[in-house]
Amino acid sequence: MEIKMRLDTTKLDKSNMRGVIVNFPSQFKFGIEAAGTIKLKTGFEKIFVCGMGGSALAGLLAGTWLRLEKKHCPIHVLRQYDLPKIGGKKPLIVCVSYSGNTEETISNYKQALKNKYQTVSVSVGGKLKALCEKNKTPFIALPSDDIPPRLAVGYIFGALAAILEKSGFAENLSKKILTGAEKIRPIESEKYGRTLAEKISKKIPIIYSSSDYHSLAYNWKIQFNENAKIPAFCNFFPELNHNEMLGFNFKEYADKFHILVLKSDKEHPRNAKRVNLTAEILKKNGAALDVVALKGKSNFEKIFNALILGHWTSYYLALQKGIDPAPIEMVEEFKKKMA
Repeated sequence: MEIKMRLDTTKLDKSNMRGVIVNFPSQFKFGIEAAGTIKLKTGFEKIFVCGMGGSALAGLLAGTWLRLEKKHCPIHVLRQYDLPKIGGKKPLIVCVSYSGNTEETISNYKQALKNKYQTVSVSVGGKLKALCEKNKTPFIALPSDDIPPRLAVGYIFGALAAILEKSGFAENLSKKILTGAEKIRPIESEKYGRTLAEKISKKIPIIYSSSDYHSLAYNWKIQFNENAKIPAFCNFFPELNHNEMLGFNFKEYADKFHILVLKSDKEHPRNAKRVNLTAEILKKNGAALDVVALKGKSNFEKIFNALILGHWTSYYLALQKGIDPAPIEMVEEFKKKMA
């Protein structure tokens, strides 16, 4: 089986996604340094991170990390065309578009300018960079590595951390990130990811976590959608025990899914009990289920070790299906028709 996987990697992985995953930890340092020259005001009450698809994932994970670190930082991630009505002091608007051409994010940027909000944009270039140059607003340039936005989360996360520091929302984030990044070794979780992919096989994955880690479960869902090109779903404890678990009441439905539960060793004790009891009930009803422990000493390590494991699992599931994990032809075709 391992020989087959190596051959498939060479044959199918035309963009070397495996290499991107292996080198993922190096992205954080670049993202932090890329934001080094920008200057921002302080005194904002709120920060809105505007982005779609893979460009929004870093904002979601940043919010999760800061909450776990007990840092008060009101990050709101917007994935829509229009900015909401914002009361109080003027906010900081962070526009993230890996390509620089995401129409929803461009719309957010223009609305922010109209309302005279402070903006800072993150991209490899495109229309967003041109707008920033025209309007002389802060711009952080990401490297043009030609990788999928969902795999550029480290670059964007590092840039966001620097933005939070420069705008006075938080302190010492960069140091924690760089320290944590040194302890993340993607190669160590590759085999486990391949094993999970083999277990999932032709079933539909559902990813569960506590509400604390819902953004991480959502990231896994996105990886399955974009890398393996399959449906995938996510939910969180304790909410799912009040409704979704009933969907596994009959074996003819339950055996179509493979459930992955992301579990921290520092869960709320009642949620920890819910995980164990839910696993027992769903397995009894015919659902395949694996509890995936979040590994690492720090919150940062737990989040990104698990994120990388999700990369590996979806990557090997794609190879198992005989497809290249990188292209997203359906999305690109849809964008052309929307133009």
